[in-house]
Amino acid sequence: MSLSSVLRLILLLGLSSLTVQAQSPKPLPPVLMQWAAAQKDMPDMVVAFRQTRTTPALKEPLTTPGKFWRFKDGAFRWELGQPAATVLVRDNTEFRVREGADGNWQPLDEKDARYRMWSRFLSGQEASPEELQQHFLVDAIEQTPDVTAITLRPKAPFIRRHLRQLDLQISPKTFRLLQLRVLQGDGASLTMTFSDPQPVTASDKASLLAR
Repeated sequence: MSLSSVLRLILLLGLSSLTVQAQSPKPLPPVLMQWAAAQKDMPDMVVAFRQTRTTPALKEPLTTPGKFWRFKDGAFRWELGQPAATVLVRDNTEFRVREGADGNWQPLDEKDARYRMWSRFLSGQEASPEELQQHFLVDAIEQTPDVTAITLRPKAPFIRRHLRQLDLQISPKTFRLLQLRVLQGDGASLTMTFSDPQPVTASDKASLLAR
């Protein structure tokens, strides 16, 4: 799995002010506003996830386990594979990636449209009601007692070339993100299903963000 396939997503909404002015957007549902507000108070944590990837070239979906560490200061570590084949780290000074256990760390440019939305989403910088309303339109909402499913579409045309749609499943009881599906502009999709979060200690954080 290539880095661009994994990262050409999520995160990272461009700096563009281009929006779709002619549409009458649906208001953000209360559960999404509550989830976004709750991100500000989330403690340091680690969440296991399972990623399922599809592309037009794959006959069968490709499923891979991973882990995601997120810290209150915006730092994070994202690993895909066991053992980790791809590691993405953002600390207070650098955004970088490593491919393979013996690979070298490579710096990434957070302003690059392929990575910006991914980086800002993982760090929680896009997880606010204001950011969501500025950058996304709500296409659909489905609700059950245990899950609220929300479909979001980027407003900026140039972002839609890379990111066509985000589908979120949120627990209305805990305001926890249960699943995130990314539909990419090239027809590929990424679905991440998250387990319950676990606490992370300060000593764990230091080792996880180190090179």
